[in-house]
Amino acid sequence: MSARSPATVPGAWNAEPAAPSTLLARDVRAVAVDVAAVVRPDGVSRGAVCARVGRLIRRAEPGSAGPLLFEACRVDGGTAVEVWGPRATAADEAERALAAATAWAGLDDDPEALGDVVAGDSVLRGLLRQVGAVRLSRTPRVGEALGRAVVEQLVQSGEARRSIADVAAATGTPASTGLWCWPTAAQIGATPAWTLRRCGVSLRAAGALHAGAVDDSRLTAAAAAAAAGGEAWDVLDRRLRALPGVGAWTSAEVRLRLGDPDAVSVGDYHLPTTVGVALAGPDGDGPGGGWTDAGMLALLAPFAGQRGRVIRLIEMAVRRGLAPREARRAPRAAVSAHRRW
Repeated sequence: MSARSPATVPGAWNAEPAAPSTLLARDVRAVAVDVAAVVRPDGVSRGAVCARVGRLIRRAEPGSAGPLLFEACRVDGGTAVEVWGPRATAADEAERALAAATAWAGLDDDPEALGDVVAGDSVLRGLLRQVGAVRLSRTPRVGEALGRAVVEQLVQSGEARRSIADVAAATGTPASTGLWCWPTAAQIGATPAWTLRRCGVSLRAAGALHAGAVDDSRLTAAAAAAAAGGEAWDVLDRRLRALPGVGAWTSAEVRLRLGDPDAVSVGDYHLPTTVGVALAGPDGDGPGGGWTDAGMLALLAPFAGQRGRVIRLIEMAVRRGLAPREARRAPRAAVSAHRRW
């Protein structure tokens, strides 16, 4: 069989496939999903867990016999999801991986509830019509969702992106396609704080990563119950906020990555202004006319149950120039001084 056969090469949709592996599982859903709008590639050359390769989105995940690759792509008749990995991977593990890949690509999410919630708001109704369905990705492991949110605390997005890639490359498992698997709880737990500091992670954040690794099994169980509807998301919220270094903002970021449609990141530097300007204009409720968390929550209150999805809709609309944004008033701030102490 040719080395470029779809049965032996991950990335069969690419002109230049990666190192040979085995197709373990595949599913095609009869719904056309723009996976690139659901999943955000890491956008780095080293340390990426998720990347865009041609017209597909690919991510690496650890497996018992070696790294697995999730791939999602639009195909004729819908959206295809594939899992590639070592031939020695057990069949039940491959099926679990396919279920995780399907949820990661947003195919298990139900975006229809948003239309009902925003039906009475002309602004959001118009944005939804232009943007289309807002699907939420579900990160396969709670540890990764928590790790990314913790590293993003109190830093700029560019700095966070570099640190996330550094953590993956320094502590995770390399895959055969230039990607890295986000470290497992055992790998994070075995990584000393000074190694994480070299990745630009503060000591406070390093402590939160270690605490999350210790509590990983209970967090995973709570997240699975919430995603399946067995428990409310606030059960996971309470468990997350019981960890040192994890507050309301971090918990909301984690839950949103796990598919909670009502998660609101209170305490975000830019979010109140983004939401406020899009929904009510530049004149906010705070000192000097700016927008505060209280004002943002008041605007989002009519959309309870789907507030996180409403925020995602607004952010997508702003990036596409479909919704107004506050004009920049000052130069971009310098990178945080604490990086790489």
